[in-house]
Amino acid sequence: MLPPVRRVVTGQTGDDRHIYTHVEEVAPMEMGGGAKWYGMWGWEELPTLPFSPEGPYQPRSIFPEAGGMRANMVTFPPGFGVKGVEFPAIAPDPEYQRLQAAVTSGGEHDFDVGMHSTDSVDLGFVFSGEITLIQGDGSEVTLRRGDVMVQNGAKHAWENRGSEPCMICFVVLGTSRKG
Repeated sequence: MLPPVRRVVTGQTGDDRHIYTHVEEVAPMEMGGGAKWYGMWGWEELPTLPFSPEGPYQPRSIFPEAGGMRANMVTFPPGFGVKGVEFPAIAPDPEYQRLQAAVTSGGEHDFDVGMHSTDSVDLGFVFSGEITLIQGDGSEVTLRRGDVMVQNGAKHAWENRGSEPCMICFVVLGTSRKG
Protein backbone atom coordinates (compact mmCIF):
# COMPACT_ATOMS: atom_id res chain seq x y z
CA MET A 1 0.00 0.00 0.00
CA LEU A 2 1.43 3.35 -1.02
CA PRO A 3 1.12 6.36 1.27
CA PRO A 4 -0.96 9.41 0.35
CA VAL A 5 0.91 11.99 -1.69
CA ARG A 6 0.99 15.53 -0.31
CA ARG A 7 2.01 18.86 -1.80
CA VAL A 8 3.85 21.13 0.66
CA VAL A 9 4.85 24.50 -0.81
CA THR A 10 6.47 27.44 0.95
CA GLY A 11 6.61 31.09 0.06
CA GLN A 12 8.05 34.41 1.06
CA THR A 13 5.77 37.42 1.01
CA GLY A 14 6.73 40.93 -0.04
CA ASP A 15 6.74 41.98 3.62
CA ASP A 16 9.28 39.20 4.39
CA ARG A 17 6.97 36.65 6.01
CA HIS A 18 8.05 33.04 5.39
CA ILE A 19 4.95 30.87 5.10
CA TYR A 20 3.36 27.66 3.82
CA THR A 21 1.19 28.41 0.81
CA HIS A 22 -0.05 24.86 0.20
CA VAL A 23 -0.26 21.79 2.45
CA GLU A 24 -2.67 19.34 0.84
CA GLU A 25 -3.17 15.81 -0.39
CA VAL A 26 -2.95 15.40 -4.16
CA ALA A 27 -5.41 13.10 -5.92
CA PRO A 28 -3.97 10.84 -8.61
CA MET A 29 -5.13 10.62 -12.22
CA GLU A 30 -5.23 7.33 -14.13
CA MET A 31 -2.55 7.26 -16.88
CA GLY A 32 -3.57 3.90 -18.35
CA GLY A 33 -2.04 0.50 -17.72
CA GLY A 34 -2.72 0.93 -14.00
CA ALA A 35 -0.21 3.78 -13.59
CA LYS A 36 -1.24 6.86 -11.63
CA TRP A 37 0.00 10.43 -12.10
CA TYR A 38 0.09 13.17 -9.47
CA GLY A 39 0.63 16.74 -10.72
CA MET A 40 2.65 18.20 -7.87
CA TRP A 41 3.88 21.61 -9.05
CA GLY A 42 5.22 23.53 -12.00
CA TRP A 43 5.84 26.82 -13.69
CA GLU A 44 6.32 28.15 -17.19
CA GLU A 45 9.49 30.05 -16.28
CA LEU A 46 11.65 30.21 -13.18
CA PRO A 47 10.00 32.54 -10.66
CA THR A 48 11.82 35.46 -9.11
CA LEU A 49 12.11 35.76 -5.34
CA PRO A 50 10.42 36.60 -3.10
CA PHE A 51 7.68 34.29 -4.42
CA SER A 52 4.45 33.40 -2.67
CA PRO A 53 2.03 31.47 -4.89
CA GLU A 54 -1.65 32.00 -4.13
CA GLY A 55 -4.75 30.00 -4.91
CA PRO A 56 -5.10 26.34 -5.76
CA TYR A 57 -2.48 24.74 -7.98
CA GLN A 58 -3.92 23.62 -11.30
CA PRO A 59 -1.50 21.75 -13.60
CA ARG A 60 -1.43 23.31 -17.08
CA SER A 61 0.23 20.33 -18.75
CA ILE A 62 2.29 17.25 -17.93
CA PHE A 63 5.32 18.34 -19.93
CA PRO A 64 6.52 21.95 -19.89
CA GLU A 65 7.68 24.02 -22.81
CA ALA A 66 11.35 25.06 -22.95
CA GLY A 67 12.22 26.92 -19.76
CA GLY A 68 9.35 25.42 -17.75
CA MET A 69 9.34 22.83 -14.98
CA ARG A 70 6.96 20.17 -13.75
CA ALA A 71 7.24 18.04 -10.63
CA ASN A 72 5.17 14.88 -11.00
CA MET A 73 4.82 11.79 -8.85
CA VAL A 74 4.02 8.56 -10.71
CA THR A 75 3.16 5.10 -9.43
CA PHE A 76 3.74 2.14 -11.75
CA PRO A 77 1.97 -1.07 -10.66
CA PRO A 78 3.67 -4.47 -10.82
CA GLY A 79 3.63 -5.66 -14.43
CA PHE A 80 3.39 -2.16 -15.94
CA GLY A 81 4.89 -2.17 -19.44
CA VAL A 82 5.75 -5.87 -19.31
CA LYS A 83 4.70 -7.70 -22.46
CA GLY A 84 1.88 -10.17 -21.90
CA VAL A 85 0.68 -8.63 -18.60
CA GLU A 86 -2.91 -7.49 -18.94
CA PHE A 87 -4.51 -4.85 -16.73
CA PRO A 88 -8.21 -4.23 -16.17
CA ALA A 89 -9.60 -2.01 -18.90
CA ILE A 90 -9.44 1.36 -17.14
CA ALA A 91 -9.34 4.28 -19.53
CA PRO A 92 -6.93 7.11 -18.78
CA ASP A 93 -8.50 9.96 -16.86
CA PRO A 94 -9.94 12.54 -19.33
CA GLU A 95 -8.23 15.39 -17.43
CA TYR A 96 -4.91 13.53 -17.63
CA GLN A 97 -5.39 13.15 -21.40
CA ARG A 98 -6.13 16.88 -21.68
CA LEU A 99 -3.00 17.78 -19.68
CA GLN A 100 -0.91 15.36 -21.74
CA ALA A 101 -2.05 17.05 -24.96
CA ALA A 102 -1.78 20.62 -23.59
CA VAL A 103 1.88 21.08 -24.54
CA THR A 104 3.56 19.19 -27.34
CA SER A 105 6.38 17.38 -25.61
CA GLY A 106 8.31 16.82 -28.83
CA GLY A 107 10.51 13.80 -29.15
CA GLU A 108 9.29 10.48 -30.52
CA HIS A 109 6.54 8.11 -29.41
CA ASP A 110 5.94 4.44 -30.26
CA PHE A 111 3.10 3.55 -27.92
CA ASP A 112 2.87 -0.04 -29.17
CA VAL A 113 6.16 -0.86 -27.44
CA GLY A 114 6.15 1.96 -24.86
CA MET A 115 9.25 3.68 -26.28
CA HIS A 116 9.15 7.45 -26.19
CA SER A 117 11.28 10.54 -25.81
CA THR A 118 10.39 14.09 -24.84
CA ASP A 119 12.03 17.46 -25.27
CA SER A 120 13.02 17.58 -21.63
CA VAL A 121 15.65 16.68 -19.08
CA ASP A 122 13.95 14.45 -16.50
CA LEU A 123 15.26 13.87 -13.00
CA GLY A 124 13.75 10.73 -11.44
CA PHE A 125 13.89 9.89 -7.72
CA VAL A 126 12.73 6.37 -6.81
CA PHE A 127 10.86 6.42 -3.48
CA SER A 128 9.70 2.80 -3.33
CA GLY A 129 9.70 -0.40 -5.35
CA GLU A 130 11.78 -0.82 -8.46
CA ILE A 131 11.40 -0.17 -12.17
CA THR A 132 13.45 -1.11 -15.22
CA LEU A 133 14.44 1.72 -17.55
CA ILE A 134 15.01 0.49 -21.11
CA GLN A 135 16.91 2.77 -23.49
CA GLY A 136 16.37 3.02 -27.25
CA ASP A 137 19.40 0.81 -27.91
CA GLY A 138 17.89 -1.99 -25.78
CA SER A 139 20.18 -1.57 -22.77
CA GLU A 140 18.53 -1.75 -19.33
CA VAL A 141 19.06 -0.60 -15.75
CA THR A 142 16.76 -1.48 -12.87
CA LEU A 143 16.21 1.50 -10.60
CA ARG A 144 15.53 0.86 -6.92
CA ARG A 145 14.53 2.89 -3.87
CA GLY A 146 17.05 5.67 -3.34
CA ASP A 147 18.25 5.74 -6.96
CA VAL A 148 18.34 9.00 -8.90
CA MET A 149 18.05 8.94 -12.70
CA VAL A 150 18.81 11.74 -15.18
CA GLN A 151 17.13 11.23 -18.56
CA ASN A 152 18.52 13.64 -21.17
CA GLY A 153 15.79 13.43 -23.80
CA ALA A 154 16.75 9.89 -24.89
CA LYS A 155 14.21 7.38 -26.17
CA HIS A 156 13.17 5.01 -23.37
CA ALA A 157 10.45 2.76 -21.93
CA TRP A 158 9.45 1.67 -18.41
CA GLU A 159 8.71 -1.84 -17.06
CA ASN A 160 7.84 -2.72 -13.48
CA ARG A 161 9.02 -6.33 -13.27
CA GLY A 162 8.86 -6.32 -9.47
CA SER A 163 6.13 -7.52 -7.13
CA GLU A 164 5.20 -4.13 -5.64
CA PRO A 165 4.27 -0.72 -7.03
CA CYS A 166 7.10 1.67 -7.89
CA MET A 167 6.68 5.26 -6.73
CA ILE A 168 8.94 7.72 -8.52
CA CYS A 169 9.08 11.51 -8.53
CA PHE A 170 9.99 13.22 -11.79
CA VAL A 171 11.24 16.78 -12.06
CA VAL A 172 10.81 17.57 -15.75
CA LEU A 173 12.77 20.51 -17.19
CA GLY A 174 11.51 21.63 -20.60
CA THR A 175 14.19 22.24 -23.20
CA SER A 176 14.55 22.32 -26.97
CA ARG A 177 16.36 20.07 -29.43
CA LYS A 178 18.87 21.13 -32.03
CA GLY A 179 18.02 20.38 -35.62
